[in-house]
Amino acid sequence: MVDITYQIVPHDEGWAYKLGDTLSETYATVEEAIDHAKRAASRQKIGGGDATLAFPAPGGGWKFVPLATDKSGSRL
Repeated sequence: MVDITYQIVPHDEGWAYKLGDTLSETYATVEEAIDHAKRAASRQKIGGGDATLAFPAPGGGWKFVPLATDKSGSRL
């Protein structure tokens, strides 16, 4: 099983989500980047693995939230 983490990171004067070394396009707000990361995760096919969203917490550090993914096992 594969577990993946989408990170929300500062990027080009805005925010992006990152999976591994790959960055998304830039979004104006953290909330937009989170929304798009959730959408991307919902389409991610990872079988029985789990996905997590990590983003900067308002008080410092990181906040981690589980994400829904496609666990159907389909390769399409």
